[in-house]
Amino acid sequence: MSIAFILLLVSILIVAPLATYDGVVAHSVIAALAAAALAAVGISARAADVNLAAQVTRRLKLAAAVPAIWMAVQILPLPFWSHSIWINANEALNQQSWGHISVDIGKTFAALAFYRANVSLIVVSLFVARDRRRAELILSVLAAITALAAIGLLVTRLVAGPGGFNEMLSAVSSLGLILSLTSGVRAIERYESRQSEAASQNLRMALIISGAGLLICVAGLAAGATLNVALAAAFGAGAFGSIQVIRRLGLASWAIGIFLATLVVAAAMIVLWRYDSLRMLSPFLQFATATSPEAISVVQRILSDTGWQGTGGATYAQLLPIYQELGGSVTKAPSTAAAFAIELGWPVTLFTIATAIGLVVILFHGALVRGRDSFFPAAAAACAIILLCQAFCDTSLLNSCVAVISDAVIGLGLAQSVSHREGP
Repeated sequence: MSIAFILLLVSILIVAPLATYDGVVAHSVIAALAAAALAAVGISARAADVNLAAQVTRRLKLAAAVPAIWMAVQILPLPFWSHSIWINANEALNQQSWGHISVDIGKTFAALAFYRANVSLIVVSLFVARDRRRAELILSVLAAITALAAIGLLVTRLVAGPGGFNEMLSAVSSLGLILSLTSGVRAIERYESRQSEAASQNLRMALIISGAGLLICVAGLAAGATLNVALAAAFGAGAFGSIQVIRRLGLASWAIGIFLATLVVAAAMIVLWRYDSLRMLSPFLQFATATSPEAISVVQRILSDTGWQGTGGATYAQLLPIYQELGGSVTKAPSTAAAFAIELGWPVTLFTIATAIGLVVILFHGALVRGRDSFFPAAAAACAIILLCQAFCDTSLLNSCVAVISDAVIGLGLAQSVSHREGP
């Protein structure tokens, strides 16, 4: 398992430059590291680890497979579901051949490979983070990397101008905010369980480092985040804080229910406040306020023409020349949710959103029932909330940097959501 652990750390350590230099090469490197790490896990995993991983992910395995299965279907030659582009090509070339749902098989195959790499990193994190010391090291590395990436993006933004890299800066800072808070809570809990002079010194140092990371991430959010993204970060921080309040106060079950219901209603009211029903826009576009009107118009037209089966994973860029005017400036989708709705179709997109909500519930429940180390699943639940909300605000989730950090955090939270004594 040590080889898989090292490969996971390497994957995390290399993500900082990917915030600004993402692309095919970065995806290929991440996929190679993920495949090697998963192979190492398969060789060294014990039966008890496999059983425990199966227990933790029993509600998620099928859900995680659905997008991969659908992208594979999009690549297959199909006589009845093929995209209209293939029908038009047959008419123009006076031929008859089976087409595909995907308008670009190569792009969809690459998207499938990258999706599998991300799932593999979650699985690797789930296995290697069962050990508490490794889990703590992964948390420390994640907090440090997000802070360093935020610093790099802040500097790059100053060089590139006010509009440069705002999307990535706010995304990395949002996740770093939660990770810095988690590092601080971890230091406090460790001090409470080992009160001594050395523990007191370690606590002060840990809080200083966590505080510095927190300030960096707050600065990143202040510099790059839109109001919607800032609210997403606030939702995540609120979820993390609510778990700490519940555990510290030792609330009864009925009090927890009332407290959480109040938070959910408050969050729903904020979302409704930000939802402008007068704008005749798809819900996938309502919260992408930093996007140009041209990009919104283009995506609206693509969404209206796209069937329920989508156009194929990662094919949005191939559709742009058809829908935008010559010399148009649009280069990417306004939001991850909009890109998924176009490429995968709205049924799979809604299923993916429902899966993300289910993941939040699982992690949140794990944080509430977990004794020691509950801050791991609490951090993962908070980050999952941020990712879900930001999927409607921008396309940062499609970046390798954000994807790898998210994979490691979610795997870490799942691994620590069940104690060693609770295994089957």
